[in-house]
This record gives sequence, C-alpha cells and structure tokens, in this order.
Amino acid sequence: MSVVEITGIQTGFLAPTWPTGLTQGLTQGLTQGLTQGPTHVPAQQSFGDMLIAGLQQVDQQVGAANSAVGDFALGAELPPHQVVMALEEARMSLQFALQVRSRLVEGYQELMRMQL
Repeated sequence: MSVVEITGIQTGFLAPTWPTGLTQGLTQGLTQGLTQGPTHVPAQQSFGDMLIAGLQQVDQQVGAANSAVGDFALGAELPPHQVVMALEEARMSLQFALQVRSRLVEGYQELMRMQL
C-alpha cells in the first residue's frame, strides 16, 4: 500500500447507521466542526444559559448512549465500536460536567469564607 492510496476522511465515514437520534447529531456536529471551525458563544448569552445548554447537551449524549445500548441489546445491526464510542462520549461529558460543578462549588465556598 502506498501513501498515495490513503485518502482523507470522508463525510459520514464512521457515522452510525442505526435509527436513533445519535446519527444526525454526530454527523451534523462533526460536519459543522470541520467546515466552520470553532464556534463562538454570542455575547448576550448569560453564564446560566451556557450552563443550562451544556447540561442539556450532556443529557442528550447520555440519552443517545442509552438508546444505542438498548438497540444493540435488542439485536439491531449496530457495530459494537459505535456503542462503545457513544458510551465513552457520554462518560466524558458527565465527567466534564462534574468537574465544572466541583469548581463552581469550590468558588462559592471560597466566596463564603471571605470576610467583608
């Protein structure tokens, strides 16, 4: 195999094929990330809105992982690596959300210890 035969990643190359919401979300997210570059948060969005949007995204990822596991367990034609990828994505999102929560609690506790 020569280096010339290796081509770039094509759109939808590893996209899941089972009939759940994960396919569209992953494909759109990957396509937007590759074509548009990093997205910027609008200036008028508040910190609370950003937290709520992040938690909703984590909830969607966990729900997609649950549906992928359910589909796989029921015998759908679903490759195991896609189930594992969905589970790991959900796990990493949950860990990130827990780290954000821990930092917020630490910041709040530090503010409460301050003497005025």
